[in-house]
Amino acid sequence: MAITRLNNNSITSVTALPSAIPTGKVLQVVQTIDKDQGSWSLATDTLSTWMTVNITPSSTSSKILVRFDAYFGGQSTKPYPYVVLRRNGSDIYRGNTAGSRKNATGAVGYIVFEDVQCISNEFLDSPSSTSQVSYTLNVAGFDGRTFYKNIPDANGTAHTTSCSQITAMEIGA
Repeated sequence: MAITRLNNNSITSVTALPSAIPTGKVLQVVQTIDKDQGSWSLATDTLSTWMTVNITPSSTSSKILVRFDAYFGGQSTKPYPYVVLRRNGSDIYRGNTAGSRKNATGAVGYIVFEDVQCISNEFLDSPSSTSQVSYTLNVAGFDGRTFYKNIPDANGTAHTTSCSQITAMEIGA
């Protein structure tokens, strides 16, 4: 059996990594939570701002890890909601256009009546700024069909409620 050594030390005596190995550190975390219920009826390709989180990086070399969980419900109209992640009003993480398909950061397929589905995703951004950066989660649907946030449908007694969130973490070198 081979014995692994790091900087001529046995692996059990190593208490820190050599200084030449970069390590990321979480410098700050900000989060927006939405526990409210509501609905959208949007024309195709119409984006509506849902949740926003603001963060001010401490260095231009910092990266921002943005993570979100978005809960949707719908009735029999097949609303097919989708989300788009944006930084300061511009798309930063969105699929390529393919035919008539909608390009999105994430999407929900067919939602069964009285069901809630979640879109979760994360993106490591490099804003190269020390000014405040706004990350927004925008929603869209199809043909004005109604879909719901944090609840399965319009019936307030059906199953559960959920909460959605967007979180931004500054990662320093």
